[in-house]
Amino acid sequence: MKNKPPELLAPAGTPEAAWAALAYGADAVYAGLPRFSARAEAGNFTAEALDELIGYARHLGRRVYITFNTLVQQRELGEALETLATIRDLNASGVIVQDMGVVRLAQKNFPSLRLHASTQLAVHNLEGARQLASLGFKRVVLARELSLKAIEHISKNCGIETETFIHGALCYSYSGLCLFSSHLIGRSGNRGRCAYNCRQPFRCDGKENLPFSMKDFSAAAHLPELVSAGVASLKIEGRMKSPSYVAAVTDYYRRLTDGTLSADEQAELLSDIQTIFGRPSTDLYLTDSQTDPIEPVNAGHHGARIGVVKEIRPGGWLIFDSNRALRKYDGLKVETPGDTFAYGFAAHDLRLASDPETKRRFDLPEDAEIAVRLPPAAPPILPGTPIYCSISQAVRQRYDFQAPRPGTYRQRRPVNIHVFQTLEKTVLTASADGVQCELVLDGPFEAARQPEKSAAAIRTCFEKLGETDWQLGELTIEGSVFIPISILNDARRRLIADFSNHWKQLRCGTEFVSEPWKKEKATNVAWSVKARIFQSLENVDEFVLEIDPARPEEIEKALDFYAEKLRLALPVIIRDEEADAFRELIASLPNQKKWEAANVGGLNLLQGKQGVTADWPLYTLNTQAALQWNEQGVQQLVLSPEDDAENLFELIEQLGDAAIVPVYQHTPLMISATKPAVDGDELTDRSRRAFHIEQAGHEFVLTGDTPFSLTDHLDELKAKGARRFRIDLMYGIDSPAEAADLVRRITSGSSVPGHSGNIERTLQ
Repeated sequence: MKNKPPELLAPAGTPEAAWAALAYGADAVYAGLPRFSARAEAGNFTAEALDELIGYARHLGRRVYITFNTLVQQRELGEALETLATIRDLNASGVIVQDMGVVRLAQKNFPSLRLHASTQLAVHNLEGARQLASLGFKRVVLARELSLKAIEHISKNCGIETETFIHGALCYSYSGLCLFSSHLIGRSGNRGRCAYNCRQPFRCDGKENLPFSMKDFSAAAHLPELVSAGVASLKIEGRMKSPSYVAAVTDYYRRLTDGTLSADEQAELLSDIQTIFGRPSTDLYLTDSQTDPIEPVNAGHHGARIGVVKEIRPGGWLIFDSNRALRKYDGLKVETPGDTFAYGFAAHDLRLASDPETKRRFDLPEDAEIAVRLPPAAPPILPGTPIYCSISQAVRQRYDFQAPRPGTYRQRRPVNIHVFQTLEKTVLTASADGVQCELVLDGPFEAARQPEKSAAAIRTCFEKLGETDWQLGELTIEGSVFIPISILNDARRRLIADFSNHWKQLRCGTEFVSEPWKKEKATNVAWSVKARIFQSLENVDEFVLEIDPARPEEIEKALDFYAEKLRLALPVIIRDEEADAFRELIASLPNQKKWEAANVGGLNLLQGKQGVTADWPLYTLNTQAALQWNEQGVQQLVLSPEDDAENLFELIEQLGDAAIVPVYQHTPLMISATKPAVDGDELTDRSRRAFHIEQAGHEFVLTGDTPFSLTDHLDELKAKGARRFRIDLMYGIDSPAEAADLVRRITSGSSVPGHSGNIERTLQ
């Protein structure tokens, strides 16, 4: 059977970008409201603007998905519920979510909402997609790190739609598994506030470069394979990008998927896109697991390469052969040694190199030797330096689009009107969505001499709802009396105003009611220690070992030493080719009672197991998420090391002994499938903060030399009711002796120096 063509999904960070995407062929767009969007600094949409966008898209037969893809703290649950009500009433085609608390609120209160799992959930294997399918998700946005083979395996076997990225910026870390920005400055990527620390320079072995700065992703060469794989949606990244960028990229992929581009046209359009925004491109791991997707020299927008500097002539004239036509005020860039951002300038003075020096031109043809005057403050530029066009006036003008006239496509809901008339009174009733409101007009009235005209006048009156949120649905009339049109019009305005207010209160003013967790409160403190290798530690209540099928001897040693105190943990990343080995290992340990998962795929592998703990990468920042995890077999939850004090204390109070508080760890700031572009494993940033790179299986983990430590806050945590604590030794520990010393000091109440994350500041 031939696969259904996948939709082309484009970003809409602003209304203008949305109009551009739809004008150039997007089947669907994704957009965010001002709150709870993983691109909090994009323009985003008011509810009114989204309403009009959705109305326009529906008119075209297209779709709009709303992003609700951030983590939600306990105090925000009420606002989250109101936002979900707004999304429900906007008639969006789907809502993209990360937080399991949001999933629970949506399913309990707004079951009609179509849930899409955000890439922030880091779904990278079939088990993760199947777990989400069992929870009622209709689509999953897959992690970017997958191969074509893995994408096909998941898409054809998971039971829900899959969505994959095909173009745009890349994160160094798996999406949803980055705490770099959060731990450094309190700006959480999981809440749409990433500060892009990974794009900054670092020094290693005396050399400075950009070891984590990723190239841009392009799957253009692999669209046939993605279609054949059964992918439902091809996604363009870019809610922070301009409307012209969205227009150009959407146009390129629309024409590419439709098969209307020649090879020469493809190259030309890609060059055009590069002039709007572009870094060097990579197809990441679609076909090659050993690819090099990092651009370690220059960050940010380069542009389209158009030539190489031939010489610098007296008077500051830069001479080069340009492979594309140029226009006055186009932007040019050159890479200068030692700088992480290319030097850019506007082409104010242009001429052919053969022209007299006094001559100026507005337009210059392609494949010509060109002279452009450098600004006085330009850095030294050497012959042989590549030169790029970073702004093309012609390209920007080419991607024009028409925005619909404001108000034309505003969505209006049908409201039913019932008119009951007697000589003594007339009762007008408005109803929709189970909400009803009435208005009584007191008589006496005269019987209508021409009942047909009277009924027609009532219909004409109630069809005049143009500036409201409503349009006339079903109109029913009982009786026939004469009512002056001025009285009818006034009654209509009052009735619809009262009905609208009543409808909004009942439909959108829902108050959040917290469901209680069945909590127990112990009096004794319990210590849980987690590690990737066996450690013989005394005086701990639980040892958590991250298992690896290639190291069964570690499990045997831990079972012998800890017995009932042992909990076995699945790693956060389990590639599809590894899943069977983990499944067999789990099955080989039928008597093991305690397990831990760090990803939805891990929960799927542990189905049927009792006493499962959810480690912090599954993110529990509210009680609704805790309850949702509990329904998936989770009994205890390691709270997030990026949480702030107010929220952490609230969760401790609400969850009791189910809450495990992380008090020490070298937090994995980024977990990546990509080796950083450095030769060593010790780095410092320009603020002289030190970092370390470790390899864990296939993944590369960045940690800070300064550990996360709440040991100075233990008394306060205990006073708030915390009784379960986690010491995480997964990374940053050099020896068993160091591990034993740390555990002894912390469990005895000693302070271990470190940073406190966001405990002393508000998580953004």
